[in-house]
Amino acid sequence: MPRLMERLRRRWLGPLFDRLGYDLVPATPDWAHRPVSPHEVEELLGNAAAQLAADLAAAGIPCRHDVRALVGEFWDLIPRAPVRQRRGGSGFNGALQLFVLMRALEPDHVIESGVFRGLTTWVIRQARPDARIFCRDPDLSGLQYRDPGATYCTQDWSTADWSALDPARTVAFFDDHVAQARRVVEARARGLTRLVFDDDAAGHRIHTHGGPAHPTIAMVRALHETGPARREPIRWQRNGRVFEQPADDPLVRKAARLIARAHAFDDLHGATGYSPARLTYVALHPEGGG
Repeated sequence: MPRLMERLRRRWLGPLFDRLGYDLVPATPDWAHRPVSPHEVEELLGNAAAQLAADLAAAGIPCRHDVRALVGEFWDLIPRAPVRQRRGGSGFNGALQLFVLMRALEPDHVIESGVFRGLTTWVIRQARPDARIFCRDPDLSGLQYRDPGATYCTQDWSTADWSALDPARTVAFFDDHVAQARRVVEARARGLTRLVFDDDAAGHRIHTHGGPAHPTIAMVRALHETGPARREPIRWQRNGRVFEQPADDPLVRKAARLIARAHAFDDLHGATGYSPARLTYVALHPEGGG
């Protein structure tokens, strides 16, 4: 059947969709394509490990594990992922970054805002088998993986009482297309200081995103943290619509005061050849700081 469908796609369906202005591609995850010769596998894994180690150091995250060993472990795990996705969601690079971050940060509790098909939940579980995972998403109907040990809810994460969780043992992961500056303020109000964001797009790249969660962390830093305060707004156009992020947004100023450190990880495309990832680690000032 797969061969028959591929022949139909190439000969009939592909050309039809092409005339309509669409690309028809198989729903095969990018990690299904990989080098198999030992030298090339080692080069890919070694390059990825070197970049990830540099990013962890730049983010101020100590890691008691050998990063190269973590990358090798992930390489063996990812073909068994229960989620098959091509468009949307995390690919190899994003999943790898999240896996290594969770191993390095060693949280006992993970709050995941934005679940989509469930791949990142699975990655978190592989990295932290005994962690309590709280999955929040307004629409859970598209799940391909439901973690038997996780708690699922369709309400926004900010509606819950997280006071029972130790902030020093908790990480919040946001991939929910909600203003990232807002999530910073919400997290700090709940005592959380260790955050991971997906899709942290800089102003000159945000036009490539379908649902820009602005102001992003990169925008907060560009508008407020670096050099003199900027007055010109960030504007971009997508699908005929013009968007704007004001420079004098009070939310930007408030989020900037709360951020102690932020580091955008390398997209790993140069190291692995897979689709770029966009994870950013953010550490907030503890209570009374900032």
